[in-house]
Amino acid sequence: MRIRFAAALVILTMLSISAFARSTDEDSLLIKKAESSAKVEWYDRIQLRGYVQFRYSGLLETNPNLKCDQCDKSWGGDGGGFFFRRIRLIFYGQFHPQVYFYIQPDFASGGGNLAQIRDAYFDVAFDQKQEFRIRIGQSKVPFGFENMQSSQNRIPLDRNDGLNSAVPNERESGVFFYYAPQHIRKRFSQLVSSG
Repeated sequence: MRIRFAAALVILTMLSISAFARSTDEDSLLIKKAESSAKVEWYDRIQLRGYVQFRYSGLLETNPNLKCDQCDKSWGGDGGGFFFRRIRLIFYGQFHPQVYFYIQPDFASGGGNLAQIRDAYFDVAFDQKQEFRIRIGQSKVPFGFENMQSSQNRIPLDRNDGLNSAVPNERESGVFFYYAPQHIRKRFSQLVSSG
């Protein structure tokens, strides 16, 4: 029964993906040129995006009493295998050429609360190239590439539990100093976009 339901859910998801596709009738380069000529106010630079990760983990489950406090909360329990792993809205933007903000609440792992703050910080740059900057607030701890990579970019796989138990939620609050030369950021951006 569970296998049939999971297969039906996968097929329904695949069929509905095309409903969210959008067409581009106009040339996007021309639209961007028209937008860039007008003066942009600070409140126009605030953006919103988000994502939801839904999981069904009861497909090959043999022990419904299996639980692990350090592990994923979808293991065992009475949820029938259905679990919202992440529900996140992300507010971000550039108030000023040298001030960037990022706020990310998580609505899936709040426990008894409505939401938990995952990230909430301001980046303040000391120079025009933004090579020297400080981050004030709560953000990811730079503890390996696996933790720095966003969960929306590695949807099929999750982080390993051993690393997650060392730094709970992979986040810490404080003031951090960053130095990132412009040519290194360009190189990294080129490598990411080229695959």
